[in-house]
Amino acid sequence: MSNLQNKSEILINAAELLHDRTMYPAVAHGAYYSCYQLSKHIWLHKMKKTQKELDILCSIGKTGSHEMLINEVGKFIRDSKKIDCINHKRDYYYFIGQLKRLRVKADYDDELFDSSASKRAIDLSNTIIPILKKYQ
Repeated sequence: MSNLQNKSEILINAAELLHDRTMYPAVAHGAYYSCYQLSKHIWLHKMKKTQKELDILCSIGKTGSHEMLINEVGKFIRDSKKIDCINHKRDYYYFIGQLKRLRVKADYDDELFDSSASKRAIDLSNTIIPILKKYQ
């Protein structure tokens, strides 16, 4: 198990613990980064890419590292030729986009982040993680 896989497991467990303790605004962060860490694991270990390559792509594409990593991992999923890879890519993009928006809302917006939003973040993460695990 890579350190990123381990961090991913820790972060989703932390998100669930925070939710159970009604610390809702902190949940989306762990839920999102749990998925991000698995995506990064795929980038480094399955796709055999480096952080420097990601940085260069971001610079060339004038985009953030999260967006670039998500796009590149999505392409990797699509191009894998595994059964249902097209559906997995579509679901990965859709659900991680929703989770990212929840994280931004929880971290930066001046509005309530309640139990239902917290639960939604965990549910989204628990939908994304099995998809990513098929490609790690």
